[in-house]
Parts: sequence; structure tokens; C-alpha cells
Amino acid sequence: MHIDSSLWFDKDKKGFLGKGRIEILKNIDRYGSLSKAARAMNMSYKAAWDSLNEMKNLSNEELIISNAGGKKGGGSRLTKRAKEYIKMYDLLYTSEQEFLKTIESHIDNFSTLQAFLHRSSLRTSARNQLFGKVKRVEKGAINSKISILIDNSLQIYSSITNKSVKDLGIKENKSVYVLIKAPWVNISNEKKDGENEILCTIKKIKTEGNLVELTLQINPVISIISVMQAKKFHALHVAENNHITASFQPSDTIIGV
Repeated sequence: MHIDSSLWFDKDKKGFLGKGRIEILKNIDRYGSLSKAARAMNMSYKAAWDSLNEMKNLSNEELIISNAGGKKGGGSRLTKRAKEYIKMYDLLYTSEQEFLKTIESHIDNFSTLQAFLHRSSLRTSARNQLFGKVKRVEKGAINSKISILIDNSLQIYSSITNKSVKDLGIKENKSVYVLIKAPWVNISNEKKDGENEILCTIKKIKTEGNLVELTLQINPVISIISVMQAKKFHALHVAENNHITASFQPSDTIIGV
């Protein structure tokens, strides 16, 4: 059984963004002209203009910048906001389709479908929750080594059983969640270059009783949390803005889909 759906955004109780309107924006970006975009979609110029004008009125922002005609004729280009709408729609549409595809594998059995939907709505206690794509699966006799790319900038490795790989449908380019509990993240003054050993900057230190919580900045968009015994932390003689190495075992890296 196949499940399908359409994704549409309303604003002020009026239709704002859908697949057709996103295609208009994409084609303006591709051809540099509203008239050429309309022609590529077999639409009249007026229909394309009306759709674009309604989007603009509901957005309260300019979506295209028009250039006056010259030797090479006029043209149009998208504003930054219009490009953000395209990225937002594509991200949500891809996520929706992946979710529906996963549901399809459970649709013939109500109890397994119910269990899957319940599991999907669960919140996790793991402090570190990252989202990425599987780049490689190296299968061993019992376990598989999974290489995951986070935000196109951070490589993380996980070790899970071959059965889990099969049950989760793990394969290259599959989007997954990576969960790492804060106590599993260790820090060291020594520079290392092994699996899941990452150079970080200590951005924040919080002490509560005999525990210390560290916020570790990996790059401008990715940070992780480490929690350790205060005695162990003080022995490292580090402070905020110091560079340290964070590490965690591939076997401590949980994968969710």
C-alpha cells in the first residue's frame, strides 16, 4: 500500500506556499525571468504573476528583484527570503516523504503501526541529539561500523549490530539521528586523531554538587554537552575558551531513524 500527501502552507487563513508556487520560484531562479518560468510550467504569465503577487502580499516581503530591460533584456532574480522559502519547503517535503515511506512498511499491521507512531513521538533523555546522513556502512561478522556526516562538517562513527542495521534500514545517504548521552563524552588535554575524537572549545562550565557540565563548541553550528565528576574535571586544569579534545566510543553512539 502506498501513502501520498500534499504539503501546503496557509497564512492568515489564505493559501501561501505549495508545490506549484515553489516551482514558480525555482524556475525564476533557473531562468532569470518570470515569463520564462511561466512558459516552462505551461502557465500563463498572468497566472504566474498572480501567484507570485499573492505570495508577496502574504509574506510582506519582496520575493523577486526585477531588472530593467537593456541590450540583453530585463530579468528577475530571487531575494534571500524567497530562497529560504524554497529550502524550508524542500526540507519539510523530504522529511514528510521519508516519514510516510517508513509508515508504509507498518501499514498492514495495526499493532506495529501503533507502536511505530508511539516510538516516533517519544522524547529522549540523551543531551546530545544530532542529525545527519549515513555515508558508509562497513559490515563485520556481528557489528557494523556506521560513518555519519553531521551538517556536512562533522564525521561521527557508530558501532551497532548487523541486526540493528537491517531493522533500522540503515544504508548510505539515509537520514538518521545520532544520540550520545552527556556522561559518555570524555574530554582530554591531549590532541588526538582517532574515531570520534574531536577538537572543541569550552564555551560554558556549570558546576552542581560533585558534577560539572561542559558545553563544547565543535564549530559555529554544532555543540555537544559533557558531564563528569568535578574531581576529574579539576584535574585537567582547563577553563572556558580553552581548546580540548572531546571523545566518545562508537559503541556509545546510538542511531535513531
